[in-house]
Amino acid sequence: MKVQQNAVNVLERTSSYLKAGLLKKQPAWYDVVAFIPPSKRFVREPRLVNPSTNKEIAKLPEFAEQYNSENRSYKTRASHRERQVSGSKLFAAPKLKYAEDKLREVFYEQHPWELSRPKMLVENTGIQDYDWSTIQQLGKPLDGESVVQRTLYLLRTKAHQELLAAYDQARFEFYRLRIQEEVQNQVAQEEAEMFGSVFGPSAIDFGLEKEQKIIDIWKQKAIDQSEVMSARNINPSESWSAQESQSQSDEKAEDTKELQL
Repeated sequence: MKVQQNAVNVLERTSSYLKAGLLKKQPAWYDVVAFIPPSKRFVREPRLVNPSTNKEIAKLPEFAEQYNSENRSYKTRASHRERQVSGSKLFAAPKLKYAEDKLREVFYEQHPWELSRPKMLVENTGIQDYDWSTIQQLGKPLDGESVVQRTLYLLRTKAHQELLAAYDQARFEFYRLRIQEEVQNQVAQEEAEMFGSVFGPSAIDFGLEKEQKIIDIWKQKAIDQSEVMSARNINPSESWSAQESQSQSDEKAEDTKELQL
């Protein structure tokens, strides 16, 4: 079957149409496709090296590694399973790994309550010119991403050779600024209360109050059920006789009502 190349030749055909005057206006995608032209190679090439780790993806063991010390022999042929595993990884896309993702995972696993802080999501280009020589930035609240970027800055500037040491320094700077922020908020609240401001319950207090009401209802139901069960366990015959007498009195009351009607 002939390979269809009309899609990959769209740049050449559009250029010829523009030169011939068939197209009066240049398409909006023309510069982008000219800067990054589509590939014309339709053959899948094996990836022998993972670009993320610079390690060989598929490699059969060397002859010296096939020595069996028990029977003092060498394995001269690779099994079908070894060849299949090594061959299947040649055309698979390598997994991209970034140090930022690992740092974010570790930080939020150690500080899960940081995820409960309110965060404003604003659409932007994602490119911010922040100077991470300090962890505190103007226009950006202090959060876990500050710790991640500060750690990477310390590694790039060779302030620390090890990732753990750079992460610890960024984390301790984060703790110091977070404590300072909480103290400032507490002092501001106390000053406002001193001048007559009244603050309502916080979200945590409101939730605890609602939870306590449900707990009180459950507690009262449990007390009533335990009293009924204890009364039946003391003398079950009296409880049954009391129920029968109550049912008989109810039947007599119904009969008298019918007679009156």
